Amino acid sequence: MTPEISVIVPVLNEAKYLETTLQMIVNQNTNIDYELIVSDNGSTDGSMDIAKKYADCVLQCEEIGIGAARHFGAMQGDKSSKYLLFIDADTHIPGYYLAYSYETFKADPDLIAFSTGFKFSERTEHVKFAENVANKYFILRDKLRSATLPGFNTAVRREAYFKCGGYHNVLLEDVDFSRRIDQLGTVKYFPHIKVINSSRRLEAMGLLGTLYYYTQLDLGWELNATWIDKLSKKLGIADLREYIGIRK
Repeated sequence: MTPEISVIVPVLNEAKYLETTLQMIVNQNTNIDYELIVSDNGSTDGSMDIAKKYADCVLQCEEIGIGAARHFGAMQGDKSSKYLLFIDADTHIPGYYLAYSYETFKADPDLIAFSTGFKFSERTEHVKFAENVANKYFILRDKLRSATLPGFNTAVRREAYFKCGGYHNVLLEDVDFSRRIDQLGTVKYFPHIKVINSSRRLEAMGLLGTLYYYTQLDLGWELNATWIDKLSKKLGIADLREYIGIRK
């Protein structure tokens, strides 16, 4: 098999969500050859055993952080692969997702990266409100400025990924990546396609914290990390460094 797509799933103690996510990836309705790479960050909860049942390649990324895990997976992908799809361990993709991604890139040579809309698996009124607000923010940003690519669901041309330097292991790693990839070509957010993921981000950070996380891109090109930490505490939201898995 010579894969044209590399699907990369970063993992750190994701046994609760991982199996369903991987099942949905291996059961895609497509004739396109693809590989499934799990990039593990040191799981101790049985995630590795689950990954070995489904993945073509299971990696051990020693540098802690989701940016590092994503990038390590990309680095180890098959060199024949033209497209990289980053899917988080708690994100469920529809059965046509890989075929859609492939055809979308083929149809638009100028498109170098995209992300799609999302729904939370939990359906309380509070969760649905947050989901609606977040999706509208992504749509508005795509139309008015440049698309933000939430890391739990991002597709990118392999050549462009490495040209911009890929994911860095920094605070707000998906926002940082969005800034850099946007300099190379067309980047889009497609709300008509929906993935499903857990609302644990919302539960961990609260609605205000979740919106704050993604609106960092509008607060300036460079932000002092100490200032971010002080504002996080003042707003009463979770420690963003802890949330994304970066440890000092």
